[in-house]
Amino acid sequence: MIPKKETIAALSKKLSLPYTGTEQDWDIEMADSNRINEFIDFYHQYGLAFEERGALMSLIIASYDDFLNENNVEVDFRWDIIKAMLAKDRIQFLELINYWSQSNEADIFMITPLMRTV
Repeated sequence: MIPKKETIAALSKKLSLPYTGTEQDWDIEMADSNRINEFIDFYHQYGLAFEERGALMSLIIASYDDFLNENNVEVDFRWDIIKAMLAKDRIQFLELINYWSQSNEADIFMITPLMRTV
């Protein structure tokens, strides 16, 4: 699911992201491994619309993948939280899960083996 530009703009404003409107891969470009906890808290604390939840989950996953790459670790305590969020709304996030799982490919992303467990 590709979120609408209006959804991305609104979510970027709420999260104070450096969004310019020219991003091609918003979730990848706005990912911030230092803000994962904040993104997760925001997801739980605000009544987000369906499309906002999807966009924010994309941002959380991209940020967590960055964290794994930057710290050369396989997993940390936040994975259990993220996995539970994905599992709870698995149908909504199926496309996202499939993308990051890369089921027919090698482990392209650090998060790929984790995503395959969802």
